[in-house]
Amino acid sequence: MFNAYIPILLSAIIIRKLYPKTDKSNFYTKTLDISPKSDYNISQSDFGLKHLPTRRISLDNKSNRKKLYEYNNVLKSIDDCYRNIAKRYGFSEAAFWTLYTLRMEPGNITQSDVCTVLYQPKQTVNSALKKLESEGYITLTPAGAHTKNISLTKSGTKLCEQTVDKVIEAECAALGNMTDEETENMTALMKLYSVLLKSQTAKILRYKRRTKGT
Repeated sequence: MFNAYIPILLSAIIIRKLYPKTDKSNFYTKTLDISPKSDYNISQSDFGLKHLPTRRISLDNKSNRKKLYEYNNVLKSIDDCYRNIAKRYGFSEAAFWTLYTLRMEPGNITQSDVCTVLYQPKQTVNSALKKLESEGYITLTPAGAHTKNISLTKSGTKLCEQTVDKVIEAECAALGNMTDEETENMTALMKLYSVLLKSQTAKILRYKRRTKGT
Protein backbone atom coordinates (compact mmCIF):
# COMPACT_ATOMS: atom_id res chain seq x y z
CA MET A 1 0.00 0.00 0.00
CA PHE A 2 1.63 3.23 -1.15
CA ASN A 3 0.16 5.55 1.47
CA ALA A 4 3.26 7.67 1.56
CA TYR A 5 2.28 9.48 -1.61
CA ILE A 6 -1.43 9.83 -0.99
CA PRO A 7 -1.93 13.44 -2.11
CA ILE A 8 -4.23 15.68 -0.11
CA LEU A 9 -7.54 14.19 -1.18
CA LEU A 10 -8.88 13.44 2.31
CA SER A 11 -12.62 14.03 2.51
CA ALA A 12 -13.58 17.71 2.69
CA ILE A 13 -16.57 16.67 4.77
CA ILE A 14 -14.27 15.70 7.65
CA ILE A 15 -12.55 19.07 7.51
CA ARG A 16 -15.80 21.00 7.42
CA LYS A 17 -17.03 19.18 10.52
CA LEU A 18 -13.81 19.77 12.44
CA TYR A 19 -13.16 23.36 11.40
CA PRO A 20 -16.34 24.94 10.04
CA LYS A 21 -15.30 28.55 10.77
CA THR A 22 -11.52 28.64 10.82
CA ASP A 23 -10.18 32.16 10.35
CA LYS A 24 -7.83 32.00 7.37
CA SER A 25 -5.94 35.05 8.67
CA ASN A 26 -4.76 32.91 11.58
CA PHE A 27 -3.43 30.24 9.26
CA TYR A 28 0.28 29.90 8.66
CA THR A 29 2.86 27.26 7.93
CA LYS A 30 5.88 26.28 10.02
CA THR A 31 8.47 23.57 9.64
CA LEU A 32 7.40 20.34 11.33
CA ASP A 33 9.24 19.23 14.42
CA ILE A 34 9.95 15.58 13.70
CA SER A 35 11.11 15.08 17.28
CA PRO A 36 8.31 16.54 19.40
CA LYS A 37 8.99 17.20 23.10
CA SER A 38 6.17 14.92 24.13
CA ASP A 39 3.40 12.86 22.62
CA TYR A 40 0.55 15.16 23.60
CA ASN A 41 2.00 18.65 24.11
CA ILE A 42 2.64 19.52 20.48
CA SER A 43 1.43 23.04 19.81
CA GLN A 44 -1.42 23.26 17.35
CA SER A 45 0.11 26.49 16.02
CA ASP A 46 3.05 24.40 14.76
CA PHE A 47 0.67 23.03 12.14
CA GLY A 48 -1.13 26.27 11.29
CA LEU A 49 -4.17 25.33 13.36
CA LYS A 50 -5.56 27.78 15.89
CA HIS A 51 -8.57 25.80 17.06
CA LEU A 52 -7.12 22.38 17.73
CA PRO A 53 -7.44 21.34 21.39
CA THR A 54 -4.35 19.91 23.07
CA ARG A 55 -5.58 16.85 24.91
CA ARG A 56 -5.03 13.17 25.30
CA ILE A 57 -7.71 11.07 23.65
CA SER A 58 -8.51 7.59 24.84
CA LEU A 59 -9.61 4.84 22.49
CA ASP A 60 -11.39 2.99 25.28
CA ASN A 61 -14.80 4.12 24.09
CA LYS A 62 -16.73 3.11 20.99
CA SER A 63 -17.02 6.67 19.71
CA ASN A 64 -13.28 7.19 19.30
CA ARG A 65 -12.80 3.75 17.81
CA LYS A 66 -15.49 4.57 15.27
CA LYS A 67 -13.69 7.81 14.37
CA LEU A 68 -10.45 5.90 13.86
CA TYR A 69 -12.22 3.33 11.71
CA GLU A 70 -13.80 6.05 9.56
CA TYR A 71 -10.47 7.85 9.16
CA ASN A 72 -8.64 4.69 8.13
CA ASN A 73 -11.46 3.80 5.77
CA VAL A 74 -11.09 7.16 4.01
CA LEU A 75 -7.36 6.58 3.54
CA LYS A 76 -7.93 3.08 2.21
CA SER A 77 -10.62 4.25 -0.20
CA ILE A 78 -8.24 6.87 -1.60
CA ASP A 79 -5.48 4.29 -1.89
CA ASP A 80 -7.93 2.05 -3.74
CA CYS A 81 -8.51 4.83 -6.31
CA TYR A 82 -4.82 4.85 -7.19
CA ARG A 83 -4.57 1.07 -7.16
CA ASN A 84 -7.43 0.82 -9.67
CA ILE A 85 -5.87 3.48 -11.88
CA ALA A 86 -2.49 1.73 -11.89
CA LYS A 87 -4.23 -1.52 -12.83
CA ARG A 88 -6.22 0.23 -15.55
CA TYR A 89 -3.02 1.52 -17.13
CA GLY A 90 -1.25 -1.82 -16.77
CA PHE A 91 1.28 -0.60 -14.19
CA SER A 92 2.42 -2.18 -10.99
CA GLU A 93 1.84 0.21 -8.10
CA ALA A 94 5.60 0.71 -7.77
CA ALA A 95 5.93 1.62 -11.46
CA PHE A 96 2.94 3.95 -11.32
CA TRP A 97 4.26 5.88 -8.33
CA THR A 98 7.76 5.99 -9.79
CA LEU A 99 6.45 7.65 -12.95
CA TYR A 100 4.25 9.91 -10.85
CA THR A 101 7.28 10.98 -8.83
CA LEU A 102 9.29 11.71 -11.97
CA ARG A 103 6.52 14.05 -13.14
CA MET A 104 6.05 15.76 -9.78
CA GLU A 105 9.61 16.13 -8.49
CA PRO A 106 11.59 18.97 -10.10
CA GLY A 107 15.18 18.56 -11.23
CA ASN A 108 17.35 15.48 -11.16
CA ILE A 109 16.07 12.54 -9.18
CA THR A 110 17.94 9.41 -8.15
CA GLN A 111 16.94 5.92 -7.15
CA SER A 112 17.44 6.76 -3.49
CA ASP A 113 15.28 9.88 -3.94
CA VAL A 114 12.41 7.73 -5.20
CA CYS A 115 12.79 5.35 -2.25
CA THR A 116 12.64 8.32 0.13
CA VAL A 117 9.64 9.94 -1.52
CA LEU A 118 7.66 6.70 -1.75
CA TYR A 119 8.78 5.29 1.62
CA GLN A 120 9.52 2.05 -0.17
CA PRO A 121 12.43 -0.41 0.14
CA LYS A 122 15.22 -0.16 -2.42
CA GLN A 123 14.48 -3.60 -3.83
CA THR A 124 10.87 -2.69 -4.66
CA VAL A 125 11.85 0.55 -6.39
CA ASN A 126 14.76 -0.98 -8.27
CA SER A 127 12.55 -3.75 -9.66
CA ALA A 128 10.13 -1.14 -11.01
CA LEU A 129 12.98 0.92 -12.46
CA LYS A 130 14.55 -2.05 -14.23
CA LYS A 131 11.23 -2.92 -15.85
CA LEU A 132 10.62 0.67 -16.96
CA GLU A 133 14.16 0.84 -18.33
CA SER A 134 13.80 -2.43 -20.24
CA GLU A 135 10.61 -1.10 -21.81
CA GLY A 136 12.41 2.05 -22.95
CA TYR A 137 10.55 4.51 -20.72
CA ILE A 138 13.46 5.67 -18.57
CA THR A 139 17.25 5.83 -18.64
CA LEU A 140 19.52 5.28 -15.65
CA THR A 141 22.86 7.11 -15.57
CA PRO A 142 25.51 6.86 -12.83
CA ALA A 143 25.29 9.64 -10.24
CA GLY A 144 27.71 8.27 -7.70
CA ALA A 145 29.14 5.07 -6.33
CA HIS A 146 25.82 3.50 -5.41
CA THR A 147 23.09 5.47 -7.14
CA LYS A 148 21.87 6.57 -10.55
CA ASN A 149 19.95 9.48 -11.99
CA ILE A 150 16.57 8.65 -13.53
CA SER A 151 15.36 10.37 -16.68
CA LEU A 152 12.30 9.87 -18.82
CA THR A 153 12.87 9.02 -22.48
CA LYS A 154 10.70 10.49 -25.21
CA SER A 155 8.46 7.43 -25.10
CA GLY A 156 8.41 7.65 -21.31
CA THR A 157 7.31 11.28 -21.44
CA LYS A 158 4.59 10.38 -23.93
CA LEU A 159 3.48 7.53 -21.68
CA CYS A 160 3.23 9.86 -18.71
CA GLU A 161 1.21 12.38 -20.72
CA GLN A 162 -1.29 9.63 -21.48
CA THR A 163 -1.41 8.19 -17.96
CA VAL A 164 -0.03 9.77 -14.78
CA ASP A 165 -0.51 13.32 -16.02
CA LYS A 166 -4.23 12.60 -16.30
CA VAL A 167 -4.22 11.43 -12.69
CA ILE A 168 -2.51 14.64 -11.59
CA GLU A 169 -5.12 16.63 -13.51
CA ALA A 170 -7.87 14.68 -11.72
CA GLU A 171 -6.25 15.42 -8.36
CA CYS A 172 -6.05 19.13 -9.17
CA ALA A 173 -9.69 19.11 -10.25
CA ALA A 174 -10.71 17.44 -6.98
CA LEU A 175 -8.79 20.01 -4.95
CA GLY A 176 -10.29 22.74 -7.10
CA ASN A 177 -13.68 21.84 -5.65
CA MET A 178 -12.38 22.63 -2.16
CA THR A 179 -11.52 26.03 -0.74
CA ASP A 180 -7.93 27.02 0.03
CA GLU A 181 -8.86 26.98 3.71
CA GLU A 182 -10.13 23.42 3.48
CA THR A 183 -7.05 22.10 1.71
CA GLU A 184 -4.69 23.95 4.07
CA ASN A 185 -6.51 22.63 7.13
CA MET A 186 -6.53 19.16 5.66
CA THR A 187 -2.78 19.22 5.05
CA ALA A 188 -2.09 20.54 8.54
CA LEU A 189 -4.24 17.85 10.13
CA MET A 190 -2.59 15.10 8.11
CA LYS A 191 0.86 16.34 9.13
CA LEU A 192 -0.17 16.52 12.76
CA TYR A 193 -1.60 13.00 12.74
CA SER A 194 1.53 11.71 10.99
CA VAL A 195 3.82 13.16 13.66
CA LEU A 196 1.66 11.87 16.51
CA LEU A 197 1.33 8.42 14.97
CA LYS A 198 5.08 8.13 14.37
CA SER A 199 5.67 9.09 17.98
CA GLN A 200 3.35 6.35 19.20
CA THR A 201 4.55 3.63 16.84
CA ALA A 202 8.17 4.44 17.77
CA LYS A 203 7.33 3.16 21.25
CA ILE A 204 6.24 -0.16 19.77
CA LEU A 205 9.43 -0.45 17.73
CA ARG A 206 11.63 0.40 20.71
CA TYR A 207 9.81 -2.18 22.86
CA LYS A 208 10.26 -4.84 20.16
CA ARG A 209 14.00 -4.15 19.98
CA ARG A 210 14.35 -4.34 23.76
CA THR A 211 12.41 -7.59 23.80
CA LYS A 212 14.72 -9.12 21.19
CA GLY A 213 17.76 -8.00 23.13
CA THR A 214 16.68 -9.71 26.35
